Amino acid sequence: MGLTLYYAPGACSFVPHVALEEAGADFNTVRLILAEGDQRKPDYLLLNPKGRVPTLLVDGRPLTEVIAIVTYLDRRFQAAGILPGQDPLTLARAYEAMTWLATTVHVAFAQITRAERYADDPEIKSALALPGKERFIRALDGLEALAAAKDAWLIGDTFTAVDSYALVVRRWAERIGVDLSLYPAWTAKGDRALVRPSVLRVLEREASPVSPAVAA
Repeated sequence: MGLTLYYAPGACSFVPHVALEEAGADFNTVRLILAEGDQRKPDYLLLNPKGRVPTLLVDGRPLTEVIAIVTYLDRRFQAAGILPGQDPLTLARAYEAMTWLATTVHVAFAQITRAERYADDPEIKSALALPGKERFIRALDGLEALAAAKDAWLIGDTFTAVDSYALVVRRWAERIGVDLSLYPAWTAKGDRALVRPSVLRVLEREASPVSPAVAA
């Protein structure tokens, strides 16, 4: 099956991107530049009418949403351990964490950086940023508590998609100037994740120059 991931640097598409690398999958990538509105261009909207990343093409058929994509990849590449497979409760904890990150933490951050999703009026959009930042920073306490548990990684004793999702949040926190020293357990586990070969490959790909073919 052919796999193509549409991703954007710094976005939550980082999670399936790392999962593909962890699996050693044969896949192609297409980079979108969100600041230039690539996600709203007609060709992309045909694949993903939501105008968001990520989108994974599986033999030309689009699959969207981080949790859906990593579930597919986990089932397809079972030996990779993209999601924890020790027992049903551990797997449920992973979904609990990812759902919270997607529906609470991500939404709070979007109020800061993507207020146009929630309002058109400039004053309302400006007013959304402060409570969004407050909610986002409060959520970091939840990540710290999760990281402080006895597990070797955030969920269980193996690196999973939850850890790469937490790296997305870490990058967002750095972007708005959060002092990460306030979250030592989360930072320590994130530091370990940042040196994994899969993560390094994705970070390098995100930072590489955009070829004319992709930019078009």
